[in-house]
Amino acid sequence: MEYSDAILETTPERATKLLMGIGAVAAIRTLMAGAGMTDDDILEGRTLLLDVLAAPRRAGASADTDDARAQRAATGELDQWDEPNYARYGAALRRRFPDVHDYVFKDLAPSTGTASVRGVATFLARLDVLENGTDPDRAGAKQSDKRAVAFLATRGLDKAERKRLKGLVDVALGPTSPLPEHTDLPEAARRRQALVKLRGWFDEWSTTARAVIKKRSYLIRLGLASRKAPQRKPTTTPAKPVATPPTPATSGEGASDSDVA
Repeated sequence: MEYSDAILETTPERATKLLMGIGAVAAIRTLMAGAGMTDDDILEGRTLLLDVLAAPRRAGASADTDDARAQRAATGELDQWDEPNYARYGAALRRRFPDVHDYVFKDLAPSTGTASVRGVATFLARLDVLENGTDPDRAGAKQSDKRAVAFLATRGLDKAERKRLKGLVDVALGPTSPLPEHTDLPEAARRRQALVKLRGWFDEWSTTARAVIKKRSYLIRLGLASRKAPQRKPTTTPAKPVATPPTPATSGEGASDSDVA
């Protein structure tokens, strides 16, 4: 029978409860003996359980790669970079090279996450265009554009810094490596084989226990049933007292002594 890894990994705890419950309560042991469970069957379960516990458990495979971690780090760094640096470089250009400012920062503003990566990539690409004079629409402003880029270099945005930022953009945009193909180790295969054997033993005797044991507290002791959650008593709202209307006076009642002849 095929078992999922999740089912198999729950088996040692469940088998432990079953073995300990049978051993701790004589009435349970008696019922199981009547169903054919011998000491050898109990010893078999104990041996299978100890074999599983002795087998090294495979460490969970990492769901991450160095490339993916580097990509997230690069995105985070660009996210932190754009807001303060757009502000300072924008202020410097606005005062000295307003035309260049409008070109570089057109539809460009600080953002977060992937949008910040796209924004910094746009910012750097526009500086390259200005430095190289490759925009035909700015053919008459080539000298001014070059001076603006050179000026930004004096404020810290030199070629080395732009190269560093481009490197971060490249890392953030990928590609990243896929997860390595997982190969089961011999120890993992041995542990799974031991779990399958233990599960077979557990399925046989837990099914038998459910068939011959009817007392719920015994099944709970064996780990084959759960305690029922206490039911809450419904809250009742006390009824409002109903006012009793006054009884109407009969004819002649309520007359004063002076009315009596």
